[in-house]
Amino acid sequence: MNFSKIKENALKYLGYHHQILDEKMNVLIDECIEEIEKMSSFRVTYRKFPLSFHPLRIDEISLNLDYPDLNDLFQNCHDVVIIGCTLGLQVEKRSHYYSHIDMTKATIFDAVASSFLEVKCDEYENELLIGKRTFRFCPGYGRVPIELNKELAFIIESSKKIVLTVQESNILLPQKSMIGLIGLGDNRKEKTCQNCLHIKDCNFRKRGQTCYAKD
Repeated sequence: MNFSKIKENALKYLGYHHQILDEKMNVLIDECIEEIEKMSSFRVTYRKFPLSFHPLRIDEISLNLDYPDLNDLFQNCHDVVIIGCTLGLQVEKRSHYYSHIDMTKATIFDAVASSFLEVKCDEYENELLIGKRTFRFCPGYGRVPIELNKELAFIIESSKKIVLTVQESNILLPQKSMIGLIGLGDNRKEKTCQNCLHIKDCNFRKRGQTCYAKD
C-alpha cells in the first residue's frame, strides 16, 4: 500500500501546496490513514466486454456509450472494463461520526478516505489489467450522465457482490465507492491535464498543482 501517495493526494484535496505541515495536522492525517486501513473493507467487482463503434456501445448487453467524451477516450480501444469498488460501510459510519463531533477531523478523514480509495483502485487495476489502457472514467464526469451509474451497477451486480448500491439521486452508497469505465487498446489515451475536461477551471492548477502524473 502506497501510504506516501495517499498522504500526497489527501493534502492536495485539502488545498495544501508546499506548505510546511504543523505537527497537529501531520498527526491527524497519519491517524486517519491508520484508521481507514484498519476499518476499510476494500471490495471490487468488474466485467470486460468488447466494444462496438458507430455508435459506441456494448452489443453483448445492449449498453449505449455513445457520448462525446467516451467516443474520444475509447477511439483506439477494442475492449472496455466496467469496474466498481468500495471501502465499505464502516468508513462511511466513521465519517458521519466525526462530522458530528469534530469537523476538522471529519474534513481530513474525508480527504484521506477519497485518496485511500483512489490508490487502492489504482493498485488493483495495475494488478488486474496487463497492457495499455485508458484512465478510469466515471459517470457524472464531463458530458457522461451520472444516471449511467445505475446501469453499470446492475451490469456488474455491485449490490450483490460488493454491497455497493446507487441511490435515487444516482449517488453511490457507501459514498467512498467508485464505478468506472476503462478502455483497453494499444493506442489508449493517457490521463493528462491537457485532455482534462476541467482544465479551464481546475482548482489544482490555480494553486500550481496537478492531480495527474503528466501535464
